[in-house]
Amino acid sequence: MELYYDIFPTPIGWFAGVMSERGLREATLKKSPEAAMESLRYHLCEFNHRPSKLKSVKDSVISFLNGETDDLYRLTLDIDDAPGFYQAAWKACVSIPLGETRSYAWLAKNSGSPRAYRAAGQAMAKNRIVLAIPCHRVIGSNGGLHGYGAGGLGVKDYLLKIEAGLRHRIDSVSSMGA
Repeated sequence: MELYYDIFPTPIGWFAGVMSERGLREATLKKSPEAAMESLRYHLCEFNHRPSKLKSVKDSVISFLNGETDDLYRLTLDIDDAPGFYQAAWKACVSIPLGETRSYAWLAKNSGSPRAYRAAGQAMAKNRIVLAIPCHRVIGSNGGLHGYGAGGLGVKDYLLKIEAGLRHRIDSVSSMGA
């Protein structure tokens, strides 16, 4: 399988992404380009630096982080090689509506294993496609923010605020057309 990558700065850090012909396979967000590249599961020498293959990803990430569009959540993901529960948890996570949050218990239930809330937490901790799999939407049952490996709780809070603004804009535009 041929893999391509790109790395670029964003308003909140450096984004590194790996793409296959089937979709976005991995993405990370870190404070420096070196940290972003090191956090990828792959060794970059194993595939091609091809920014053109990730142009739609870059455009979507930047416009999302600028609060302009939620196109990021329409990207095709390549997660078929992940463990079954992780796939289920990531798909459940993607189903959380823009600007809303759900608990780890909700995530476990919607992943098909209602009592596996710790495993759901692990699936979020092992989320290999940050932003596009919006693990920042998963919070504790008490409503508190918990862990976010792509920059800490400040970044998690920032992402939720971006989504709240996007949702408000989308809802406003929708109500004008009704």
